[in-house]
Amino acid sequence: MLSRDQYLKLPLKERFIKLSKNEDDRATGLHEKLIVIDLHTHITDEYDRQRVWNSGLTCMFEAVAVVEEIFEESMKQLGSFYHFVQTQPDMRLGFCAEDIRRAKKDGKQLVMVQFEPQTIGLQIDRIDTLYGLGVRMMMLTFNSRNYVGDGCGERTDSGLSYFGLDVVERMNKVGMMIDLSHCGDRTTLDTIEASKDPVLFNHTGARALHPKCKRLKTDEAIKALAEKGGLMGISAVPNQLSNAKRQGIEDMLNHIDYAVKLIGIDHVALGLDKVFGDQVAHHRAGANTVFFLSRVGQELNADYMEGIESPEEWPNITRGLVSRGYSDQEIEKIIGGNALRIMEQVIG
Repeated sequence: MLSRDQYLKLPLKERFIKLSKNEDDRATGLHEKLIVIDLHTHITDEYDRQRVWNSGLTCMFEAVAVVEEIFEESMKQLGSFYHFVQTQPDMRLGFCAEDIRRAKKDGKQLVMVQFEPQTIGLQIDRIDTLYGLGVRMMMLTFNSRNYVGDGCGERTDSGLSYFGLDVVERMNKVGMMIDLSHCGDRTTLDTIEASKDPVLFNHTGARALHPKCKRLKTDEAIKALAEKGGLMGISAVPNQLSNAKRQGIEDMLNHIDYAVKLIGIDHVALGLDKVFGDQVAHHRAGANTVFFLSRVGQELNADYMEGIESPEEWPNITRGLVSRGYSDQEIEKIIGGNALRIMEQVIG
């Protein structure tokens, strides 16, 4: 097995799933033609313009990693991020579904903003402020407990607080999408029940395939999500979808297959949660990160994700779906169509 450095020195095509000539042409054509949406990105981490362009993404939901309950600092980060996007010649900011279609037509890459996690403290009117500033998705909790509910790394899971119920109602009212990727099981189910709009797990996987990992979602939660019209985005974070020594695109495809069989093609999407840097090295270096990962059952066994280590390798997902026998219409839904639909429903 190659080291991560050796792997990344391979030409991009050599990192891709091998297909027949007809399959290769089909996958390449689909990725170029269709709207491609990543529901959870970190493209500004070690940003590389060419590699972002190579991803073929039409729209990325950039997660502005904010400090919970420090609103002023979060506003600084948001402003800095907007300035960054506005200085990129191939990018533009977006705030609704029509902006995505327009960007695809114009040959641009659209960036929309989500907050990871929420940063409102106990001031619910800040939701209106964030919406006015362009934030279109927000995570209710990160790994620990806040005023809204419990994260997936807590010892107990008491579900949504009364304030949390008010937050869900206000986010529904303004038209902001709710993400539950890091929420505890009870908080997840409470939110699905409380929300009048469909909600998202925008970067996760199926716990049934990796039972130790509490960051992944139970069948109960996944089914509840789909019954309310919600969407599950499959991630590509190393050591989250599996504890094997060797991990990669096939693990991600396994979680896609599982979700499709469990809840149907209309409720599955993609949120890779990838960076251009070395995610595993970053996780190993952070004492707090290692502590959290141990709480949720993630072991840092693999050094990287073969075939989907970088956002640049995004076209390999389309190739993987072709290799797994998905139709053109099914691929269209998974790589962007389902995300576009829920955006139209929730934010317009």
